[in-house]
Amino acid sequence: MLKKQGKIRTFFRSPLRQFVISFIGLITAGTVLLLLPWSTIEGISVIDALFTSTSAVCVTGLIVLDTASDFTFFGQSVILMLIQFGGFGIMTFSIAIFSFFGSGFSIKWRFTFGSIYNNLQTIPVGAILKRIIIYTLTIETIIAAILFTRFIKHFDFKTALWHSIFHSISAFCNAGFSTFSNSLMDFKSDPIVNLTIMGAVISGGLGFIVLTEIISTEKRKKERTFKKFSLHSKIVLFTTFILIITGAILILALEWSHSINKDPFSTKLLISFFQSITCRTAGFNTVEISALRESTLTVMMLLMFIGGSPGSMAGGIKVTTFAVISGVILAKFKKKNEIVFWHRRISDELITKSTTLVILSFTVIYISTIILLSLHSFDLHNSFLSVLFEVISAFSTVGLSNGITSSIPDDGKILISLIMFTGRIGLLAIITAITADNKSTPYVTAEENIMIG
Repeated sequence: MLKKQGKIRTFFRSPLRQFVISFIGLITAGTVLLLLPWSTIEGISVIDALFTSTSAVCVTGLIVLDTASDFTFFGQSVILMLIQFGGFGIMTFSIAIFSFFGSGFSIKWRFTFGSIYNNLQTIPVGAILKRIIIYTLTIETIIAAILFTRFIKHFDFKTALWHSIFHSISAFCNAGFSTFSNSLMDFKSDPIVNLTIMGAVISGGLGFIVLTEIISTEKRKKERTFKKFSLHSKIVLFTTFILIITGAILILALEWSHSINKDPFSTKLLISFFQSITCRTAGFNTVEISALRESTLTVMMLLMFIGGSPGSMAGGIKVTTFAVISGVILAKFKKKNEIVFWHRRISDELITKSTTLVILSFTVIYISTIILLSLHSFDLHNSFLSVLFEVISAFSTVGLSNGITSSIPDDGKILISLIMFTGRIGLLAIITAITADNKSTPYVTAEENIMIG
């Protein structure tokens, strides 16, 4: 009996397992709060409360009830709280609690926390936490102040302030929840609202390491050139820039004479760049998603699948993974044996992890799409594309939908909730948490070649 209890304690001692369990705990707490009678106007089912809580904690943005009209101010506040805590990350929140009560950090916790934020083991955990909180609250305050100057022209003071705060946190945390029933479609021609939301989404999607290097005092005093950034930041910034520009150009070209054909050129540009940025992880929209061409939705699915930066609010396989895989392909074309970025070689272990992550992600999305299509017959023009779009949006914690979320049956909602949870925690993190106690084999098997391709 004691031996069994010891094994249980050992199992739950793993930082990653505690991280996953803490996430589950917050989702459960959010579900209970949303089930309270004063959270919604006309009540909510357990499944819908679980779905909404998971979507908020996983900063996804998929909704089965309208945030603006079906939830009370209390209910919206609960959703916003879940978004903020989910954005910070449960482990960050747990460390804050431990720090508040004066508890020390174990070596395992220190290294796990550091690895999530790009191996910052040399910096004290408390310093990382303080930096994360300061950056987050400062950026969210600035974003809210700018949005308030626009919303005050359309609403009374209290309403404008609430809309500003809600969208500020939702945008920086890349959640995509909105207190407007049609998201930000009414502001598609407003450059201030568009640029502010885009700036918040990009900031939240870059990750704290990149933000630290950009804001760094030392770099401000000396040379703040691209060459001075770490390899991680270079890859994140360069890949993000390429994806934003490419996505905007493709969306603009594909929708020029379709969904945005009646809009002036300036609005077309705003819509194209806005969707290129938000569809990678944020989930806001200034154009009706169901009105877009299938080719545009396909482009958006690729952007959603890639997502943002590691150690950020964003989901997806991450821009660094995409960069490594792209590097592998280019190296094969150039007949090179090494993947090199800015005169730095990418290790074989990182290449293996990136390849594994892409394959696992594709497998999860493919199987989930088949299951969801089997659970319910969607009365749509292209059910497969709509369901695939929904699954990728959930897995990459984006929150965009082709309009089918509310029509998904309860068993499908549970599946989507699991997909959102998996996408937010990360496949590699979940596998690591499950297999943490497994020991590697002490021998090497004989090698033999096979034919491929």
